[in-house]
Amino acid sequence: MAKFLDTQAISNELMKLIKDSKEKIILVSPYLKVNTQIQERLKTKSKIGTLSEIVIVYGKSELKKSELDWIKEIEDLKVYEKGNLHAKCYISEDRAIICSMNLYDYSQQNNIEMGILITKQQDVDAYTELIDEINNIKVNGTRRKFNGDETSVLSEATKEENLSSSNNLQAKLSPLQILKMELLKGWRLDTSRAERSKAYLILTDNDIRSIVRIDKIDQNKLYEILPKKNVIKYGYQILEVLKKSSGFTIGKVLSVSYQDNPNSYDKIKLKDLTTGIERWYDTTQELPVTNTNVAVMLKNTWFNQYFYIKEEI
Repeated sequence: MAKFLDTQAISNELMKLIKDSKEKIILVSPYLKVNTQIQERLKTKSKIGTLSEIVIVYGKSELKKSELDWIKEIEDLKVYEKGNLHAKCYISEDRAIICSMNLYDYSQQNNIEMGILITKQQDVDAYTELIDEINNIKVNGTRRKFNGDETSVLSEATKEENLSSSNNLQAKLSPLQILKMELLKGWRLDTSRAERSKAYLILTDNDIRSIVRIDKIDQNKLYEILPKKNVIKYGYQILEVLKKSSGFTIGKVLSVSYQDNPNSYDKIKLKDLTTGIERWYDTTQELPVTNTNVAVMLKNTWFNQYFYIKEEI
């Protein structure tokens, strides 16, 4: 159940949230102005090295040298800029504060602020939707990196690459990418059931879309998409699942033939969409619908495991 917070309570809960975090800290505020106490807490958490991610998301504003200096000291801090951001929320792996208060001293010491505290355990739907919204903001925002004395955003080439990546997430997937996506979703479901955990904690749908769009993906590229903890735990399995896509053929079902003779097998005529070759296959599988695209495991003359490749709308 959500808990109401006044100004002092917001400050207290925020420091407690940062101090108690064991997996992640996400701070969302229009202004990247962070008071000294929070800066020091973030530096300590980074040096301890137990968190999978430390993230700050802020609105478009000019950064002062004082902010750049402390940001550069936290090597694993990820900073995202989202131009029209006006939200303020502060999140760990088990709770979130949604409020009117910014992160700088004046807001905490002089303003009358209000907010609510929600927990993942008692407010699971609200917490899940909040995390999904943060992921959406990150995907559609601009990742900023600060190296040495550099005070600007990423190079123009990198910004164009990020923009292209963001647009690509909205573009339609190719049949091969859809195949990889279905394999990853199946693995995610099996893994979540085995671990009795939420599927989105393993991979979000946006994570999957980002992964399948990379032609030559490896462990290093997974670190650019997923929290460090998830790459360490699941990275090898994800790469192995993606390798399985090479064992499938993507084709169009041209015709099917049901055999009522117990000594014969049902047959499927398939057109390989890569080679254009058409041929009949025997199968013990449920007959697919004609004029649909499928990803199928073929062996000699056998049409084995398959699933539909549905064009995205």
